Amino acid sequence: MKSNKNVLIALFISIITVVHAQEYTYVPDITSFDKKHYGAGRQNWDISVDESDNIYIANTEGLLRYIHGQWVLNELPSGKSLKSVCVYENKIWCGGDEIGFFDIDNRGNLSYNYLAGIDGDVWQIETKGENVFFQSNNYITIYNIKTKSLVQYTFPKSISGLGKWRNQVWTISGDNGLGTLDFDGFKLVKPFPPGQNNEVRVLFEHNDKLYIVLLNGQVFTFDGVDFNKIEMPEQLSYFSAVHYDENTIYLGSILEGIIPVKTEAEGFSFQQKVQQQNGLLDNTVLSLAVDNNGNLWAGLDYGIAMLDKESLLKTIVRKGATYDIALNNNTIYVATNKGLYSNYNSTDFSLVTGTQGQVWALNESASGLFACHNNGLIKIDNNTPQLLYNKTGVMDVAQIGSSNQFMFSAYTGVLWMHKEKGEFVEKQNLWLWGNPKLSYDKANDCVWAYGGSADTIVHRIQLIDDSCAVSKTSLRDVFDTDYGLFFYDGKTILESDNGKFVQSQMALIQGISGENITALAVSPDNNIAVYIQNQELKMIEELADGSTVVHNKLLSEVNNDLLKQFECLKISGKLLYITTDQGVKVLPLNLRHNQHTLKEPIISLIEITYSEDVKSRSLYYPYTNTELILESRHFKTISLSFASGKKQKIEYRYRLLPYIKEWSEWSFSQKYAAYGDLKPRNYTFELECRYNGAIVKETKLPILIKGIGYYYLPIAVIGFILVAFSLIILQYVKNRKLRLKHQQFKRRSNEEQLKSKKEQLLQFTEVIRHKNVFLVEVSDALARMKNSTAARWVKKIDNEINKEKKEFLFHKLFAEDHQDFIQRISTEFTILTQNDIRLISFIRINANTSEIAQFLNISTSSVDTARYRLRKKLDLEHTQNLNKFILDY
Repeated sequence: MKSNKNVLIALFISIITVVHAQEYTYVPDITSFDKKHYGAGRQNWDISVDESDNIYIANTEGLLRYIHGQWVLNELPSGKSLKSVCVYENKIWCGGDEIGFFDIDNRGNLSYNYLAGIDGDVWQIETKGENVFFQSNNYITIYNIKTKSLVQYTFPKSISGLGKWRNQVWTISGDNGLGTLDFDGFKLVKPFPPGQNNEVRVLFEHNDKLYIVLLNGQVFTFDGVDFNKIEMPEQLSYFSAVHYDENTIYLGSILEGIIPVKTEAEGFSFQQKVQQQNGLLDNTVLSLAVDNNGNLWAGLDYGIAMLDKESLLKTIVRKGATYDIALNNNTIYVATNKGLYSNYNSTDFSLVTGTQGQVWALNESASGLFACHNNGLIKIDNNTPQLLYNKTGVMDVAQIGSSNQFMFSAYTGVLWMHKEKGEFVEKQNLWLWGNPKLSYDKANDCVWAYGGSADTIVHRIQLIDDSCAVSKTSLRDVFDTDYGLFFYDGKTILESDNGKFVQSQMALIQGISGENITALAVSPDNNIAVYIQNQELKMIEELADGSTVVHNKLLSEVNNDLLKQFECLKISGKLLYITTDQGVKVLPLNLRHNQHTLKEPIISLIEITYSEDVKSRSLYYPYTNTELILESRHFKTISLSFASGKKQKIEYRYRLLPYIKEWSEWSFSQKYAAYGDLKPRNYTFELECRYNGAIVKETKLPILIKGIGYYYLPIAVIGFILVAFSLIILQYVKNRKLRLKHQQFKRRSNEEQLKSKKEQLLQFTEVIRHKNVFLVEVSDALARMKNSTAARWVKKIDNEINKEKKEFLFHKLFAEDHQDFIQRISTEFTILTQNDIRLISFIRINANTSEIAQFLNISTSSVDTARYRLRKKLDLEHTQNLNKFILDY
C-alpha cells in the first residue's frame, strides 16, 4: 500500500526507527487465571518462587501451587486463609492468623507443620540464616530453624513492611522508625516520620538502595544514611512492589493495575499500565513476584496473572484488529478497526484525536501520509488529522507520482480523482469492485489494483493523456515492499523488467514459491524475506554462502492471529512488524536465533494408578526427573503431564521406548501422555519441545517396571554361562543317557514289583476276609449257646480276627511298601498314635469307611470319630479334605 521511497529517505527512517524501537514499552502477553482455573479462592495475597521455578501463592483457601502448568491447592488443617508465603530451606513458610510451614517430601507432596497462633494477620515473611521473620500488625515473630524456638516482639503503635537489604532484615516501627531485626529484637537505624501515620506496604532492594513503598502512594529510597522521596509521575495507592532489573521496578496499585516504572538517573517514569483492558481480571494488585525466567506474576483481588517476558515476539500495541502500519517522522501509526493510533512523542500508543472508526489503510506518497477511513480520506501531519474527502468511505489510495491525480479504492468502487485547490473531484468511476488495494508503480507509470474481495484478478490502471485505461492481467497479487514491487502469478514471485514480468533474480525471492502467498516483506539489506503462505507466517534467510534456508515454523505462534485479506508485514531496520487481529507484534531480527529462552521440557506431574487395593500416587516437579520404578503386580496406568495449554507457543512431541518407537505428532495443545498394560522391563519416556518450529530441546525419563521374575539372571548372563559350560555338558551327554535308561529300567522294575506285591496283598486280604466271615458266623453260633466254654471260644475268635487285621494286614499290606511315608508323617506329627497310623494307612490305600470298619472290626461311627480326632491332630482346616491330604502327602 505504500509507494516506493527514495533510498536515502528509507535508510534515514530505518536508522531512526531502530533507535526509536529501543524505547518501546512492549505490551506483555498476559495469561490470566481465574478461580475456576486454579480451583481456590479469589484473593491472592503473596507470591514466592523456588529454584525449580514452581510458584507458591498465599490464597484465601490455603497454599496454592503452580507447578509448570499444574495447579495444586494445599489447605491448612484449620481451613484458614493465608496472607503471606516464603520458600526457604526446602520448606514453604506460611502466615495468616497462624504461622507454620509445609515440608516437601521426595514426591513433591506437602505436609503442614503448625507453629503458633498470631493476633492479627501475618502480612510479610523474610528469612536470614537460621531465622524466619513473620510480620503482623503489632508483632514480629521469629522462628529459629536450628533450635526450633519462637520469640515474639511487640510494637504497641504498629510495625509495617519487611524486606531484606545488605544481608539484613529491615522493618519500620511506627513508634521509632527504620531498623533491623534479628533474634534478639529490633535495632533502630534512623527515624522515619512518614511511617508514623502511614502504612508501609513494601520494603525491597533496587540498585543497592532500600525502597520504601507506602500505601498512600509515596515512595522513598534509603542509601544507608539519608531518605530520599521519589517524585512519582502520578499519585496512586500502592499495595505491592517488586524489583525487576536495574532499570525497572513494578508497582501493584489498588485501582490502576500493574505499573512498570523506569528508574533512570534523570527521574522516574511510568510506562504503559497493565490493566483490565490489557487482559488483567482485576485492577487491584495484591502481590507481585518475578520467576526465574523473568516472567512477572501478579496476585489479584480476583485471580492471578502471568506477564510473559520470554517470547521473542513482542506486542507494541493492542488496540483491536489492525489493518496497516506506517513509520513516519519517527512515529509509528497503526490503522485499526477502532481508529488510528500512534506513539507520537511517547513510548505508548494512543488514539489520534478525530480518527475514531475504521481506518483501513495508510499510504505515504509525495503529498504526505494518508489514512483511509470509513468517513473518507484523512491526511496526517505531525499527528494531526485533516479530513480531505468525506463523500464515501475510502479503503486505499494511490497518488500517481507527484501529480494531482489519485486513485481511490472507495466503497462505491475504484475512483479516478483529481485534486483541485485542495479538494478531491471525482473524474471517473472505474467500476472495479471488492475494495482492492492500490499501489503506484513508478517504473511502469501505472497503478495496480489487487487483492479485492470480488476476485483475485490484478488490474492495471494507466492514465493516457486525459483518459484512464483499465486492463486485466494474468497476475494474482502484488506485494508493495520497501525494496520495491513484486508480482505473483499464483505460483512464482515475479519482477517487472521493461514492462515484462520475469522471475525475480534475487536468490532470496527465488526460494519462495507455491500457491496461496498473500503477503511479502523484504529486509533493506535483502538477506531476509518474510511472507504468509496458506495463512502461515514464514521466513526465508540468505546465508553467507549464498544458499537460503526457510524457517517454516519460526513465527508459528502468531499464525492464528493473522487477519485474512488484511495481512500486513513490514521490515524496518532490525525489526519485523506484523499486524494481527489484536494489534501489532514485532520481532527483533537479530534475535531470531536466540535459544536462551527455551529450556528443556518439564514433566510437571506424574500420576500413577494401581490395582484397587493400592492407593494412587502423584509426583510433582522437580521430583519427576529421576528414574521411576514401578511394581508390575500393582501398577495399572501412568500419565505424564508436560504442558499447561494456556499459551500456544511451544510444541511438544513424545514417545515411550521401546513400547512405541514412533514420535507423536508435534502439537501445541497436547497436555499429557498416558500408558497402561506395560510389561515388566526398562522403558525411556522421551519428550521434545520446540519454539517456533526451529529450536528443539529434549528431556528423558527412565521408567523401570519390575516383574515377579525380574531379578533372575539376565538373558545375557545365562547365555554366557550356557556357553561356558556347553563343552562340559557335551562330555556328559552319553553318560546322562545311560543313567536315564538305567533309571527308567529300575523304575519300571520297581513299579512292576510293587504292582505284583499289591495284587498279592489284595489276594491275601480277600482270603482273610472270607476266613473272617466264616469265623464271625462260628462266633455268632457259639454266642447263642450261652455257656462258659462257648464264651471262651467267642473271645479267642474275636482276638484272632483283631490281631490279624491290626498286625498282619498293617505290616504286610502297608508298612513294607510305605515305610518312608510312615516315618515322614510320624516325624512331622509326633502326636500320632499307632491306631492313628493304622487309620492313615488304610486311607492311603483308598479304603473306604465300611472297609476300614471291617478290617479293624469296629463300627462305621467309630471310624468317623477316629477320622475327626485325626483331623484335629493333623491341624486341618474345616475346608480341607482328609483323604486328599493323606494321599497328596
